[in-house]
Amino acid sequence: MRTIAFFNNKGGVGKTTIATTIGYELSRKGKKVLMIDLDPQSNTTQVVLNDAQVERIYKKSSNIDRIKTIKDVYNPMRDSNEPEIGNVKESILSGEKHGFKFDILPSNLNLSEFEDTLSDAWSDLRANKLGGFRRTNWFIQLEQQIKSDYDYVLLDLSPSLGALNRSVLLNVDFFIIPITGDIYNVYGIQNIGRWISQWIRTYTRSLSYLKDDYDAETLNRSQINLSLKQENFKKFAGYIVSRAKYSKKTSGIISYQKKHISDIKKMIHESLYFATVDNIELTSLELGEIREIMSLLTESQGEHVPSYKRVAEAEQNHKKWDKRSAQNAEYAIMKTFEQITTNLLINVGDKNDTNN
Repeated sequence: MRTIAFFNNKGGVGKTTIATTIGYELSRKGKKVLMIDLDPQSNTTQVVLNDAQVERIYKKSSNIDRIKTIKDVYNPMRDSNEPEIGNVKESILSGEKHGFKFDILPSNLNLSEFEDTLSDAWSDLRANKLGGFRRTNWFIQLEQQIKSDYDYVLLDLSPSLGALNRSVLLNVDFFIIPITGDIYNVYGIQNIGRWISQWIRTYTRSLSYLKDDYDAETLNRSQINLSLKQENFKKFAGYIVSRAKYSKKTSGIISYQKKHISDIKKMIHESLYFATVDNIELTSLELGEIREIMSLLTESQGEHVPSYKRVAEAEQNHKKWDKRSAQNAEYAIMKTFEQITTNLLINVGDKNDTNN
């Protein structure tokens, strides 16, 4: 099982659209996929589930079969002195219940309360307390519960550099960054590299003291990350250029976006070189480029289906469409995400089925 987080310290980069569409594409390739929505805004949950299903998350009624969320997973850790999460499998909604094919662990608008728990846990970790380490590493417990059930677990994170995202980014197998061609992404990338480095230094320093206080057997059964170091933090698997605007005159990306994208690539090399997956060249970090097609994507999200689902299902009949038809645009989107997903599989070391 591989775990991949979609993250940027800058909002408005199409993260939810990219995460859900790649999840759908991986499912089309025959992969068993779980999507976890860890953004308190719950955008992925709202895109995937219809209104009636969202009501079943929040509406308190004995006549409604409630849909469980990430809150059901973290609540046991918040409500007791034991640093253990609840049953993950019981909170997962099957891909048969919606149009995106992957299973989903929905978010909850109260997710910010877990942020407070993890913020306190980080303080305890810095004080060399084992409970702080166990709470900070809650994601390891989640992985252990589902590791035999999925090929890929995708996580949609908020733009925050807070305690929740920290707990995931330190333990996830890989992360990818959707970017847009504006200057704020340059500074966002710089922040990511600087903060991750700082987190690792704090964690490893406290871990060294913890190893003095506890024997190896106790630590090994505590489900905490015992191997985290700056030199082995090889988790950055690439970036995706989102909302690329093209010039009608040159058929290339418009000048201001081109300049900022060039600056972003330089910042990625400077700030995230230490975190880049081994054996990936800088030129291979660009997983793909998505043109400015947000109106079409927004329409599909309103219908709670992937933007090119009807085209994907019809492709087996070798159907072609008129150049001006909406299906033709959907076909272009499908081919874009097929290539992005193939590139992603290569970068995370899954070379099987990349041509499917």
